[in-house]
Amino acid sequence: MKIIPMIKEKVYRAGVIPYIVENQQIKMMFMKPSDSEWGGTEFQLGKGKVEEGEGTKDAALREAGEELGLFKSNILHLEELGVFLGRTTVFIAKIKDKEMFGQPNFETEETAWLTAEEFAAVGRSLHKDMVQVAYRKIIELEQIL
Repeated sequence: MKIIPMIKEKVYRAGVIPYIVENQQIKMMFMKPSDSEWGGTEFQLGKGKVEEGEGTKDAALREAGEELGLFKSNILHLEELGVFLGRTTVFIAKIKDKEMFGQPNFETEETAWLTAEEFAAVGRSLHKDMVQVAYRKIIELEQIL
């Protein structure tokens, strides 16, 4: 009998980190999954699977709408940050109004606006490096010292 090894399909993901600058302080929005099987119990990037035929930008915006309640009309500027963990494309989105968000779907237990320091303390370990890269990019874009 010949044993055929199972090949695990690589899943490509995309997500958005919405941000706002208040009093020279950068706040970014993250979500906490409603089920620990969806990435643990800590705050993390709102992201998900890129569907067949879908681009990473469209997938990221769809997932941010589902998991964070982000409305496209609330985005002032969207920029691709890069690919992390070998298969997750991350975008940052400067938003107009941090109160102008809809209700996230069932996958989200709660959302929170956190500084980079707060995320470092309570965020998902796997996402800490990408959040630091996002923070540095936002400082560059906003010309905050």
